Amino acid sequence: MTARIEAESASPYFSIVIPAYNEEDHIGSCLQSIFTLNYDSAKYEVIVVDNGSQDRSYEIALNFDQAKVFQLLEGNVGAVRNHGAAQARGQILIFIDADCLMDEDWLNRAEQLINDWPNYVYGGGVKLPIDATWIETSWLLESKGQPTLPKHLIGASTVLSTKLFWEINGYNELVSSGEDTDLHNRLTSNNSPVLIDHALDVTHLGNAKTLMQFLQRQIWHSENYISNIIQSVKDPVFLATSVFIILPFFVLIQSIFLSSSNITIISLLSWGSIPFLLSLKRMSRSRYFTLNPINIFSIYVLDFIYLAGRSLGLLKGFFNLVRLHDFGSS
Repeated sequence: MTARIEAESASPYFSIVIPAYNEEDHIGSCLQSIFTLNYDSAKYEVIVVDNGSQDRSYEIALNFDQAKVFQLLEGNVGAVRNHGAAQARGQILIFIDADCLMDEDWLNRAEQLINDWPNYVYGGGVKLPIDATWIETSWLLESKGQPTLPKHLIGASTVLSTKLFWEINGYNELVSSGEDTDLHNRLTSNNSPVLIDHALDVTHLGNAKTLMQFLQRQIWHSENYISNIIQSVKDPVFLATSVFIILPFFVLIQSIFLSSSNITIISLLSWGSIPFLLSLKRMSRSRYFTLNPINIFSIYVLDFIYLAGRSLGLLKGFFNLVRLHDFGSS
């Protein structure tokens, strides 16, 4: 019995799990920020799971002797996170992405939140890096230096008890993205209270820097809309994306058969208003107010590309499902 008590007291309080795939540009900075925290190093462990990176991510992680580094060559990001959690010895799991930084007092604030709000699940938002591009500043709208808090838990900043994590069977391993939202939905369905607070904000280095990167990221994020259709229909973004897809076809059909320029103009204006409404919603939610026409136009352009990318991802997921069905029936 004594040996068991000693073993438990020797276990770290926090287990920080970091999935990594082709993150050689950021993983070193991520780990450096964690290992220089203003917190007792005996009270936390760091677990890195490399998902078969084609760059030097794995080798860079191995250079940090304090880190426990594993490889999972196949599997979606949910499987990678679960693999890391399976190696954890701590009472509390922390999930952060390999392209994010913790400030030196991050764990102290996490511990304080746990003490103040016991038996909750905790999360934070993502802050802009110092050298943020116009794409980053137009997407992650910060008001008075603070990011907009997400409505759901994000993989870049999630804290919960190890016991609860396994009670709900961890992350969904079948989806290629959106595993964090899925986890949030299952937690709330399980009546587990969730607290998202600025205390757990992290700095995100891996934001899209170019319009093409931004577009590709939105395609990837929406590939699972069709496979998770029951959850998707509850998502306002999915509904907006669906309308954004349908309206151009409506314009095309009515222009061929009705030849009404008025209806065409109204339809096109309606189509263009969807990203505009999204821009207004984002600005309102983040309390970001500007009269600068360049800033407003930049935000609108990003929301247009956002919906275009989500539309392409939705269509890609649909055609993938059709191909799977055809393959299964042949």
